[in-house]
Order: sequence, then structure tokens, then C-alpha cells
Amino acid sequence: MKSSLVVKLIEAHSSGSEDAFKNALNSLADDEEKKGNLNTSSSLRKAYVYDKKRSAAYSDSPLSEMSFSVQNAIPMPKDKDSTLELLEILTPKITLSDVALPEKTLQAVRQIVAEQKSVKKLIDRGIAPANRLLFCGPPGCGKTLTANALAGELQIPVAYVKLDGLVSSYLGQTGTNIRKIFDFVKNKRIMLFLDEFDAIAKKRDDSNELGELKRVVTTLLQNMDAMPSNVFLVAATNHHHLLDPAIWRRFNSSILLELPNMEQRTQIIERFYSEKLSEYDIDIKTLIILSEGMSGAEVQSFMQSLAKYCVLENVNKVVSQKEIAEIWLQQNTLFVSENSDDFMKALYKLKKNGISLRTLEEITSIPKSTLDYRFKKEELNDE
Repeated sequence: MKSSLVVKLIEAHSSGSEDAFKNALNSLADDEEKKGNLNTSSSLRKAYVYDKKRSAAYSDSPLSEMSFSVQNAIPMPKDKDSTLELLEILTPKITLSDVALPEKTLQAVRQIVAEQKSVKKLIDRGIAPANRLLFCGPPGCGKTLTANALAGELQIPVAYVKLDGLVSSYLGQTGTNIRKIFDFVKNKRIMLFLDEFDAIAKKRDDSNELGELKRVVTTLLQNMDAMPSNVFLVAATNHHHLLDPAIWRRFNSSILLELPNMEQRTQIIERFYSEKLSEYDIDIKTLIILSEGMSGAEVQSFMQSLAKYCVLENVNKVVSQKEIAEIWLQQNTLFVSENSDDFMKALYKLKKNGISLRTLEEITSIPKSTLDYRFKKEELNDE
């Protein structure tokens, strides 16, 4: 086996490029085949398995569902005391076409992509490209997913900051960790992704915080100011109201991602249906209506629950409205007592969205007369 081809294989693996790794592996297998080592060649090819759908299916994390970890040849920076790594280098497997965004938001994101793809051209003209983006919004609305899609669109890796390693209990260590992170990425063409950004960027006038927070925010600001244009910084927070005022000025753009509207929910549901449930007869309209008020992550969870039911329990390939309602009710009342007002409100929402009293009686074993009485009370509360 040629040592030069083995070295190329290792280099391709370390680079994080799946295509480069596959090409290097094929070259090695071809070389063995030319030498007459057919069994070795065949074993090498069979050993390589890369299945995008399968690799995504085994993860619960929005980030790792869309990315796979890359072993980097350069040692990761670590927290001095805990020895936890501060970063994880990830290679995105999605692009903007895989994310359901409102048209206005999509236009803003595409503008940033266009600038990032023309960094050198803009700098040569003395124009600074946008390379600092802040995503705000409630949990599950696609901040991490959109960051991954942006990196995928630009074909650059993501340096995902691990908060458990970054935030240290030792005085001064968190600021040191921030400097280590920015030093690590400064010479790379990479996206630096800071999730739960408010943990290190809180307002410095908070009387409940110690002076350590002020030093952390100051260190963060200094490193953001010194960050070169080849690094694309994306931060995400569920609590933008907690951010220090000086932080906002460091970002070129801030984008609010809200609960998905009907058009976005339709995109998410139809894409999931076409990829995983196309052989089943399912009323898509009912799914879209019942997903109102859900975050993007909750819509995905709803569809995952439906898919599991179809695969494990539904044998006739037809999913009734009653079955859809049962799955929805289970997801939305998981920690709610059947005797509680919240449970009845969930049933009332099903009724308002076209689920009959007879169907609700079958699902819950609550008599129609009782349901009708309780729903009339809910109607009065709506007025």
C-alpha cells in the first residue's frame, strides 16, 4: 500500500472535506486494484459508508443533526482548569434551500451571503464586508439551523463554541477562554458560532452581576473589534433584551426569527412528508392547521412523532384525522393532567380546527355532552 496515498487519505480526513476524503480513498483502492489486490480494494470501498439521511437521523441536537464533527489536525483550545475543549469544528450538510424562512429574512440572509462570497473583491475596493450577524428569537425557531445553512451556502466549516467549557467558575478564566477562541480562528476561513450569546454578553449595568461579567464583556468587545474579515461571526440568543448596548453596535445585522407562519409551516411539513412519508395517505391541511403556534423545532417533532406512528403502528397506509389529533394531543399535553383546564383548552383548539366532538370523545373517552359544555365555557372566554 503506497504510503503517499495513505498520507493523502489522512490529510483529506483532517481537512474535513467529505469529497476530498472520498477521492483519496478511491485513489488508494484503485492503486490496490492495479496491483491485483482485489480483496483489499473491495474492502476499502465497502468500509466507506456516508449516508446523509442516516447520519442525521441518530441525533437529537439541531446542530449535530445538520452537521458532523470533524477531527482537526490542530489541537482545540481548552479551558485550563476543566480541560474541556472550547470549540467543536463542524462541517455543514445543508444550505438555505433546506430552511423555511420568510421572504424578507431570506433576502437579508442572501445579501450577507453575497458579501461573504465576495470578501476579497470588497476589501480590494476598501469596502468592509458584513461578517458579524446576530440571530434573535424564541427557542426552536431556527437560529442554529439557519447559521448552519449559511455556512453550508458559503462552503465553510463552523467553529461551534461550547459554553460548558467557555464559561469558567475561576476568576478571569472566561475572558482568557474568549481570547483563545478568537486566536484559534483568526487565520482561518471559518464561521465562529456563539450560541446562547447572552451568557457572555449581558448588560454590564446589572447590579446582580459581579465585576467579572464586565471584564468578560469588555474582552468579548475587544476581540470582536480585532476580528479579521476572513472570520464570519454568527451569534444567537433567546434573550436579546439582556445584551449589553455596546454589543449591538458590533454587529452588521441582527435578524429576528419568529414562530413560523403558515407558509413556512407548509414548507417544513411538505418537505418532511415527501422525504419520509410519501407512501402514506395523510391530510396535509390538517397538519398545517394543527401546527399553528408551534416553533419550527416543534413542527419537526410533531412530524417525527407522526412518522414513528406510521412506521410502527399504521399498516394500512392511511392516517385518519383521529390519529393525527391523537398524536397532536399527546405532544401538546405531555405534562398536563387530563382533568386540568390546559387539557380542555387543547381539546378546544382541536375542535376549533375541525376535529369533531365524536372524534374527541373517541380519543379521550369524555362524553360529547361534557365536551360540548366545557367548550361553550371556552367560547365565552374567547369573547
